[in-house]
This record gives sequence, structure tokens and C-alpha cells, in this order.
Amino acid sequence: MSDWTRIADDGRAAERGSRDEQVLEALASSARMRTPQRGGSMGVFLMILFAVFVAIELLAVGMATISYRSLHEMQEKSERSSLELGPVVSALRAGDQRSAIARGTGPEGESLVIVDALDHGTYENRIYLYQGKLVEEYSVQGTPYTPSKATSLGATSSFSFAYDEGLLTIKTDDCVAKVALRNALGGA
Repeated sequence: MSDWTRIADDGRAAERGSRDEQVLEALASSARMRTPQRGGSMGVFLMILFAVFVAIELLAVGMATISYRSLHEMQEKSERSSLELGPVVSALRAGDQRSAIARGTGPEGESLVIVDALDHGTYENRIYLYQGKLVEEYSVQGTPYTPSKATSLGATSSFSFAYDEGLLTIKTDDCVAKVALRNALGGA
């Protein structure tokens, strides 16, 4: 082989090599364009999106907790009211007779009196405030109040009641009960 042939072969090889390099460079460039780089704008967007979802979840858990607490407090208040004034409401409904509901004077203010006229005598179911408790006492009509015989219905510092057009409203510190009386004309 002559030197010129060798130089020509070397030139074609060099030309082929540079073409191969160009093709490889073009493929590499194309691959770089298609592959998102880490830390690029897409990565930042995904991190922000994730943070927004976490914030929404935390907000939802917080609001659910507040709602549950509110419902729980309402239920407890309702249960306390039912325990404290439930026996009073039951006694009023059982004693709903003409002139059976009256006002009395207890040791610490007004008392709610439910008169129970039986064949062998007349009795009073007295509900009144005594030493920070709502108490109920069942006694013979006309006898003095005896708080030591009374049954405690619950702790309260106030007790009041009002009668208006067939509706008796009873109030304590935390509770309000309304009882429709059908036959208590001339009562409380």
C-alpha cells in the first residue's frame, strides 16, 4: 500500500469516526432533552404539591378533632341535664293533675311542689335547692321541710321555674327543661 492510499484510508476512517461521533452526540443530546433533570422545575412542583396535600390532611384532622370535641361536650351537657332534671320531669308528668303543681318555700328559696292526693292522705313531692344541690323530698302535706330526708338530684347553685300557658320551664346552672302540663290549671 502506498502512502497516499494509507492517507486516504486514514481520512475516510477519520471522516467515518467524526460522523459516528456526531451521531452519538446527537443521540446523547436527544436523551438529555427527554430526561428531566433532578431538582428541575418538575421536581419543585411535585414537592409543592406534596406539601399542599399534607397541609390539607392536617387541616382536615384538626377540624374533625374540633367537631368531635364540640359534639362530645353537647352530649355530656345533655346527659347531665337528663340525669339532673330527668326525675323532676318524670314526677311532673306523673303528677299532671288539676291544681297538682304549686310553689312552696324551701330552706333556700322557692320550691316546686307536686301535690299527690291519695285516699289515705295528701303528700307533696318537693323539689328545691339546698346547700348547692337540687334535692327532692317526699313528705306529708303541711309538714316542715326536712333536707336531711331529701334525695340529691345533682349539684347546682341555682334553681328556678316559671309557668306560662301550660308550659313549665325549669332552670338550673347547666340545664333547662320544659314540660307541657295539660291539667295544671291554677297550679304553679
